[in-house]
Amino acid sequence: MHLFLELFTLAAFLAIVSHAAWTRGRSGIALLFALFLLGLLRENAVAIRALLYDFVPLALHLGRAPLIATIIWGFSIYAALVFAEEVTGEPIAERIPSARALGAVALLMIALVGFYEPFLARVGMARWQEGTRATFGVPWIALVGYPTLAVGFLLLWGWATMREKIRRLAILVLGIPALAMGHAFGLQALKHWLDW
Repeated sequence: MHLFLELFTLAAFLAIVSHAAWTRGRSGIALLFALFLLGLLRENAVAIRALLYDFVPLALHLGRAPLIATIIWGFSIYAALVFAEEVTGEPIAERIPSARALGAVALLMIALVGFYEPFLARVGMARWQEGTRATFGVPWIALVGYPTLAVGFLLLWGWATMREKIRRLAILVLGIPALAMGHAFGLQALKHWLDW
């Protein structure tokens, strides 16, 4: 069952990559590569430092993190971006998103928490740290974590796209690792501070 879910998630991610390439061209591929890198770095930080949650042994890994964990962020954030563009009519991937667009992204990410987390618990794939507060299988800290990573990434991406090519690359090369690490460690600190 777990291997099927891993392969299904990989297929969904590849479908999102195809959509981005078809509708956005090279900028869409760059966006998905940046999202992939964000997920890869963040989930390896979580796995290496035993932050927030862990996974049962899974078949496919990238570094210390399960493949499914590294690619689900790109899949989810891109889906939220497309949703927000449709709802607001704004092309948010090419500029700093408006508050309205970021709100739509955050709402979809919160909705995904309500689907992903109970599902992962039900199939026995992910285990949050002992004592993590949850309601109906939804960890409270996930309600903060999902939208903040998506909003943070889209702000970084939007800011970078407004710069010339060399500066854009520098911003992303420095910013994506900082965001990935800052989010993982910051969320763990917030969880501990709030006793969630």
